[in-house]
Amino acid sequence: MMLHVTNGDSAANLLRESGMEGLILPWRETWLDGPAAGEWYLPAAIKERSAWLEAELGIPSAFYIRESGEQLAQLEQAVQDELEIVLWFEYDLFDQTILAALLYWFACCSKRTNIPPKLSWIIAEDFPGIEDFRGLGQLTAKQLASLWPLRSVINEKQLAAGAHAWEAFSAAAEVKKADQQGLRLWLAGPDAETVPVMAKAMMFHLQRIPQSSNGGIGIVERTTLQEVTASTTIDVLFQNVARQLPMLGMGDLTFWSVLKHMAAEPRPLIVIHGENPLPNFQTAHPIDWGQWRIELTAHGKEVQ
Repeated sequence: MMLHVTNGDSAANLLRESGMEGLILPWRETWLDGPAAGEWYLPAAIKERSAWLEAELGIPSAFYIRESGEQLAQLEQAVQDELEIVLWFEYDLFDQTILAALLYWFACCSKRTNIPPKLSWIIAEDFPGIEDFRGLGQLTAKQLASLWPLRSVINEKQLAAGAHAWEAFSAAAEVKKADQQGLRLWLAGPDAETVPVMAKAMMFHLQRIPQSSNGGIGIVERTTLQEVTASTTIDVLFQNVARQLPMLGMGDLTFWSVLKHMAAEPRPLIVIHGENPLPNFQTAHPIDWGQWRIELTAHGKEVQ
């Protein structure tokens, strides 16, 4: 028996459709947004994060706390039962930060319980015949199952390197400064060679950090400014920005948050025209995307 942990529901549903043996746990999280405590799994950290997600993305606090507890309980049980745990993830920052957080948890769990986890992974960077590969959700169930031979055991060195990556990333998320010294040191050290896919994602993360030399904005904001036109609806704007930044793996809720912050005082980059707030987790579908229009401010034009 084994437990498959996937990067969300799309891959989990495909695994079920493929008939893959074992339990399947879709991991629902996004570390592109909000507080990222080192010990993210502790109740206090989950509570703090839940409050931020509710205020910023509209994800109900109670729902997030419940989901987090259920996911962690399944992981705990799998480790106690000494199941092989297979991690199915992609190359982008969205996935690699989740993977780093999980590896940190597994490393701490091993020290706490003296039960070394039986871990393996499948990291999808591309797929034969798909030129613009973005993720596992693009595949058919049969194509996803064909990745099984790529599965490899996560050794102690890789587990430690991934855990160290989370320590560096979470520390950087806490300070939110342009000088991400801890993460830069991790990237310059031997761990980056041990988990090269994760290192590429963390290198991209540094481009998200606002730099005074780049007009005080990061790559997501700059790309957004460059993609804004008078006729572009926000759903198409999201698609265009996501297409330009495949290493990010950004979801739409993250992008609506980005737009809100870009429109914030004291020096807004954009103006959001529309009577209603931008969508969030609880917004009813279908959505009339034409109700919003984005316009660059003079400052936005200056720094784009």
